Amino acid sequence: MMDPVPSQVGGWILAGAAVLVGVLVVLMARRPAARTPAAVSVLVGVTLAVVLTDFRVLVFAAYLPVMAVAALLGKVEPHIMATMLIWPNINQMVLMIAGASLASLGIRGLMARNRAGEMMADDSAPRLRAATARRVGRWATAIAVIVPVGYAVTRIGWFAGVPIGISPSFMQQLDDANAAPIGAGLGGVALLGAVLTLGLVCRWGEAWPRWVPFLRGRAIPPRLPASLAIAISLPIMSAGLMYVRKKLAGEVFGATGAENEPGAWLPEMFFPVWGAALAIAALAYLQRRTAGQELLRRSTSTRGLVSG
Repeated sequence: MMDPVPSQVGGWILAGAAVLVGVLVVLMARRPAARTPAAVSVLVGVTLAVVLTDFRVLVFAAYLPVMAVAALLGKVEPHIMATMLIWPNINQMVLMIAGASLASLGIRGLMARNRAGEMMADDSAPRLRAATARRVGRWATAIAVIVPVGYAVTRIGWFAGVPIGISPSFMQQLDDANAAPIGAGLGGVALLGAVLTLGLVCRWGEAWPRWVPFLRGRAIPPRLPASLAIAISLPIMSAGLMYVRKKLAGEVFGATGAENEPGAWLPEMFFPVWGAALAIAALAYLQRRTAGQELLRRSTSTRGLVSG
């Protein structure tokens, strides 16, 4: 987002953002459930984490392990991975973590405010919240599964020798550059993410499976899957926004000639939708689980009063 901005201007923007973040943190510390600071914290945090960053965080987080495996298999030179461990990539990661932390602080404040209001109401409030979260979560999860599956089909198809969305000559170019195995690895990661995303609406996403030592059968803390899903959604949205911005501006990105191959750039145009849907699905999961826990506490309290 800040690539076209002169470095001095970008520095002032980041400095101003740092001051604003400091003010918001102080306000949230004094009044954690205050609506306005919480809402502004979410807005500023998302801006820092998604709008001011770009695809480098996704490259750093997703490409590095895939390329490490490819290096072990002899498909890429190991020294190529070292080129990813540079300050601009690390700086973007720090900026995204800071923005995500601020947004998380604001979301917790808004949720605390909602829970405080429900404490004075009957069981209908958490029941309504759970039902709404379940309905929204299903739609968001469906979108967050369809998009990565579509992306994975193209990349794994290329590795299998099927030129999905690209010309045979471009696929040969990818083979010559040993890019197809890396694309297949990214497609596999996307498929794994799609499967795990289903846990946000399935029962197996609420309890540890039997093969997990010491935890099998126990309830999964609601914040754990929600936090992981949101953490993954941020670099996906950030990279997607950069891809869309470059495509609309007519800028070239990706491999040479990729701009003329729909399969090479079209799936990335849906990355912002994928990331946003994943974040919404994660928040819906968190709302549904916390509302269910609230209903369980109220039910247990009521039975205790009756038995007493």
